[in-house]
Amino acid sequence: MSDLVGDFHDSIEIYYNETFENLEMKNHFHNLNEIIYIIEGKAEFKINSKIYSASRGDIIFISNLETHELKVVKYPYKRYFILIDPGQFQLLINQSILASMFKHRPEHFRHVTSLEGNPGMEIREIIRKMHDEYLKKETFWEYNLGSYLYLLFVQLYRGYREAFPLSTLNSSTNMILDIQKYVEQHYTEEISLKDLSRKFYSNMFYVSHLFKKITGFTFKEYIILLRISKAKNLLFHTREDVTSVSMSSGFNSVNHFIRIFKKYEGLTPYQYRKMRKI
Repeated sequence: MSDLVGDFHDSIEIYYNETFENLEMKNHFHNLNEIIYIIEGKAEFKINSKIYSASRGDIIFISNLETHELKVVKYPYKRYFILIDPGQFQLLINQSILASMFKHRPEHFRHVTSLEGNPGMEIREIIRKMHDEYLKKETFWEYNLGSYLYLLFVQLYRGYREAFPLSTLNSSTNMILDIQKYVEQHYTEEISLKDLSRKFYSNMFYVSHLFKKITGFTFKEYIILLRISKAKNLLFHTREDVTSVSMSSGFNSVNHFIRIFKKYEGLTPYQYRKMRKI
């Protein structure tokens, strides 16, 4: 467990906030998985192309690869929110069905789940305890926090199984999970769907269709989003020049990197870094 919690200080944040007026966040995406649990108030979310209305007792899951915006429509707006580094999340929640809440986006997936009845009360109490652990940071708090996070997903699955993108595993699903894992480990390299299909002994067109169906992204989109996520981390946390960031993120030319980054972010890499005041 020590390997799993060693970097917790930098990889998970838990906050409780209350807002009483004028909260609106325009389209953005960051490099953290996000959980929002609403205590009071009402907000409208747009996550990728889906629009939701969320209020008291609703929990929202947004992955690090998804763009989103929100507008509060009923105050006071009181909520917990949990931000988790996707790498740390994979270490802590390594069960494929539970991890699918952030990893997969099939067409039927809903980002918002209403937590009703006893299961909802239990989940709210787990989140409250996680917040207390994060604030107090008493001895071995990282271990407790990791345990609570796993418990949160187990309780969520037991009470609201239909909310999870995956509920069962079969040979086709396992193949896509293995391909997804391979891509996440090798996205800085040259990867083609043709080569991967051959590696996993499957038809390229079948893999393409299944990858999109399970993950919610085309194969090409997924690689681009992983590379942009890596680039944003480097722009935010280091002073590497744009050319170095481009190469470290898997883009084969700096001009291509700048063009793709601006297409997805609406800013050039330099503008993004300046905005973040690095």
